[in-house]
Amino acid sequence: MAVDRLSVLDSSFLRLETTSHHMHVGGLGIFEPGLAYADVVRVLRDRIDAVPRARKRVRDTHPLAGRPIWVDDPDFDLSYHVRHAALPTPGDRHQLGEFLSRLMGRKLDRARPLWEIYVIDGLEGDRVGMFRKTHLAMANGEDGDPFGALLDDHRSALEPEVGRFTAAWHPDRPPPSSVVVAQAMAERLDRGQQAAMAVVETLDPRVGVRRATAAAGSALGLVGRMVRGAPQSPLNKRLSPHRRFAMASCELEDLRVVRRAFGGTINDVVVAVVGDAVGRLLRWRGHETKDLDLKVMVPVRVDERVGGAPGVGETRTVGDGVVGVLAPLPVMQMDPVARLYRIMGEMAGLKESRQAVAADQLVRLAGYAPPALHASAARVVSADSRYNVALSNAPGPQEPRYLAGTLLEESYPFIPLAGDSALSLAVSSYAGQMFFGLLGDRDTLFDIERLGDFVTESVDVLRSAALDQLAQARER
Repeated sequence: MAVDRLSVLDSSFLRLETTSHHMHVGGLGIFEPGLAYADVVRVLRDRIDAVPRARKRVRDTHPLAGRPIWVDDPDFDLSYHVRHAALPTPGDRHQLGEFLSRLMGRKLDRARPLWEIYVIDGLEGDRVGMFRKTHLAMANGEDGDPFGALLDDHRSALEPEVGRFTAAWHPDRPPPSSVVVAQAMAERLDRGQQAAMAVVETLDPRVGVRRATAAAGSALGLVGRMVRGAPQSPLNKRLSPHRRFAMASCELEDLRVVRRAFGGTINDVVVAVVGDAVGRLLRWRGHETKDLDLKVMVPVRVDERVGGAPGVGETRTVGDGVVGVLAPLPVMQMDPVARLYRIMGEMAGLKESRQAVAADQLVRLAGYAPPALHASAARVVSADSRYNVALSNAPGPQEPRYLAGTLLEESYPFIPLAGDSALSLAVSSYAGQMFFGLLGDRDTLFDIERLGDFVTESVDVLRSAALDQLAQARER
């Protein structure tokens, strides 16, 4: 009987979670009028087989049995996971943000599958919200968005339910403890053999010297950046259990105009916007930002080939295929174009570095260690002094998406807070717009809605500079 065991990374997310450090991720979708709670339940019920682990919960194991495992939940209840709510009149953005803030401050129940969906009526203009959160242990890179199966790329109405037949789901029995322990022992033996082979390769100058030297050098570079850490800032304080959430948006074309005028990537422009907006917030609070560089943690997707000669062997991603790299975030008052050019240079340097290889070595090292070391390695990666702000930018579909024939109009993601960093920003493009989900600690980011306003202002300033640059170029 196969054992569905959590990865080293996923099990570390479970161990690191506390009442103040929540390990769930998700987002808010806002739909045009017409989406009904019953429709969401029907679509998910019909498509839940396509959602990996939606009916599985985590079961802890004996220390000898290795990491926790996924097992079918014999008491799975869809109505527990898909909930119905409504905002009072007028259902504005402030009320919505307050409601979502409370949902984000609640841990998921470990005794059940690690996800929840809320269908929210009463939004302004009769629109409907759908908020979802999923534990990081479930929402890994291999599966992508666990609830992408809900959305269609065309507007199709639900078929009548009369006469429909849905096959009953029967949970599998969990594997016996003896099987779980035997597999864990076999995995440990296999890892030991792999480690021995790695030592032989390293001792062979024809095979391992260059590889070992490159890995060691990149690991030292990564550790050096982590030790240097981040400067003290008003955004770094001990986290409370509570959160605040706000939203901001702009036209994707505005960012493309900036890219056409000054070069770089959309991600460079987003980092520049965030740096400007955070600086504006700090100065609005009365803090000095002269010559201040904060540290931003930017997740980067990695696809590294390992094993055999360069370019040969299996394609391996690190953890869920994403590693975090540190980048300077200039928040001082400065020319917005100069800020963008500086960020472009810094990000280009990070792409050319070998930090991703170093992170891969750290993940594989954790794989040989007992559960206590898994948590220690994850704590190193989430060290309190490592960064000031977390920023994740992921492109989304540019064609409209629909749920039960209802148009998804807006889509705001969020990522959790970690360490003592009280602010995270998640950014996604969708259907010609860019959406910013701003998550903050409730005590530290009491003015997070103001930060959303500053994001909008920062985009407008860069766009104006870009239009001037393009106009001057046409005149020359």
